[in-house]
Amino acid sequence: MPENLKIITYGQGPDLVLLHGWAMHSGIWGGLVDELASRFRVSLVDLPGHGVNRNVPLSEDLSVVAEQILFMVPPAIWIGWSLGGLVTLAAALRQPHKVQKAVLVAASPCFSKQPNWDCGVDDVSQKAFADGLESECDETLKQFWLQCFGAAWVDESLRRLGKSSATDNAPAKTVMQAGLQLLYGNNLLGDLGECEVPILFLGGTRDRTIKPESFARAAAKMPSASSHLIRAAGHAPFISHHDHFMEIIHSFLQGDQTK
Repeated sequence: MPENLKIITYGQGPDLVLLHGWAMHSGIWGGLVDELASRFRVSLVDLPGHGVNRNVPLSEDLSVVAEQILFMVPPAIWIGWSLGGLVTLAAALRQPHKVQKAVLVAASPCFSKQPNWDCGVDDVSQKAFADGLESECDETLKQFWLQCFGAAWVDESLRRLGKSSATDNAPAKTVMQAGLQLLYGNNLLGDLGECEVPILFLGGTRDRTIKPESFARAAAKMPSASSHLIRAAGHAPFISHHDHFMEIIHSFLQGDQTK
């Protein structure tokens, strides 16, 4: 088992795990944590190489990352955003008894384009991003931030993360490269039919990182999954459409899954 992770918990009640996205940390959830902590015992998990776990190596093996988190948390509801959503899905497939329900926010079972999955990122775009991270890291991160949050919400995302800019206190380049390998090097599409965990794919109609149609298509491959699109939301609907996002989350957790 890899080195243990530090987990920060808030609140009392049923257990709930929050997982952030690529190159960030759990601070991105902002005030959502306080709201959830009024009803749940919330475990904020910084992925290896990120946040309070900055000194823990990030494996390029998705199963290792999922098992590392599963080892540290009790059976719980999981909410994962983007890369955190991919890790959440991997955890649900590996140990469904420990993932009671899951919300995959702006996440996909396969972030790379495949012959039977045109919702992913093509090889040329993947290489361009990886090359940019290597040769022009600062500019690449700035452009990623704009694509991820949109100009209107960049400042709010930076505030939540305690950063002055997209490049401030970024994870080590090796960690970001490993994160890209996790995103683009895994294809869980073939396993979806075996997952009985109730899952909600939740995204926005204006997501510039993942094709919005991917959420319903992924949910249709699973026996206990649903999907919901928030109109006019981008890749981070929990920031731009906080109230609507929380309504959907609470409805799902109470058992009302809306296709």
